[in-house]
Amino acid sequence: MVKQLQLSVTLLLMLGNLCRSSWADTPIPPSYHWGRGISWPAAGFNLGGYANFLYQHPEQRTDALKLDELSLLISWSPWQRLRFFSEIELDDWLSTTNSNSFGQAIRGERLYVDWLATETTTLRLGKFLTPIGRWNVIHAAPLIWTTTRPLVTNEQLFSHHLNGAMLTQRIQLNERNLDISIYADHSSQFDVFDSANTGFDTAFGGRVNFELSEAWQIGLSIIDFTYELYPKADRNELFGVDFMWKKDGYEVSAEAIYRDADDRQGHEKGLYLQGIVPLAKHVFAMGRYEYLNGSHQFIATDTHIGVVGLAWRPYVPLVLKAEYRLGIQNELVAPSGFFTSISMFF
Repeated sequence: MVKQLQLSVTLLLMLGNLCRSSWADTPIPPSYHWGRGISWPAAGFNLGGYANFLYQHPEQRTDALKLDELSLLISWSPWQRLRFFSEIELDDWLSTTNSNSFGQAIRGERLYVDWLATETTTLRLGKFLTPIGRWNVIHAAPLIWTTTRPLVTNEQLFSHHLNGAMLTQRIQLNERNLDISIYADHSSQFDVFDSANTGFDTAFGGRVNFELSEAWQIGLSIIDFTYELYPKADRNELFGVDFMWKKDGYEVSAEAIYRDADDRQGHEKGLYLQGIVPLAKHVFAMGRYEYLNGSHQFIATDTHIGVVGLAWRPYVPLVLKAEYRLGIQNELVAPSGFFTSISMFF
């Protein structure tokens, strides 16, 4: 009886090992999951995206209902240390006010390749998001808490994209991550998607982000650049500091910037402070204060803005947002009014 039991156990173990080997050798077929897109693990390929529908009711301006963003996200890793990524976006394509034509709306938002030289060192080449502060690199509408964007992250202060190379190094300090990135840009030569010449002409800079604890992070950013529309103007220097605190559904974040040039471009300085508080299951309250003073493409006065709102995340890929914005000396740059949106990964 004991011998029979031992033989049965041995046969079961052999069968289990055979099944595991068979499963490991069988490629996982492509599959779709809401919010994560179509995944094909055997090919290292993923196809997904997100959409953002927006309604705005600014005071003393025309109401608008529009498909603000429709983005297609494609990633492909043919080898373990190599990854290609692209984001193709339709921007303001369908609107009740001024819709862009398909040719005007479509653009290459991101297109780059990452080479993982080591487990802690990455080289990125192509078009990618400018690593200034936190808001700009988060980017996707379903990942941010509000429909409106803080003024200090506006594209009038710096281009949202770089075209060139970035080297990132991760260092462990007392079991906390210190990420250091340096980059160089030559958008006037490399950005074949920017027919309007709205990006940088040349730029170089860097960013440091340090995890102080599990809840706290702090970042420093610096960039020296010229605009493609004004390549002969004096160079701009922009400095930024930011932090993030997150715990148990609560969140506090802030960014402050200072941009300066020696010629008539002048300077700007500003900040925002934003807090998130969970109210009920999947429902969050949001409050944000913004300050801006500048003379470049903004008005040369003190602008103060307050934003209050709610965000409902009934499912992970879906968020519904509603907010009201009001302020002082804000009519030209960020008019008061009601804003709401529905954002979803697909």
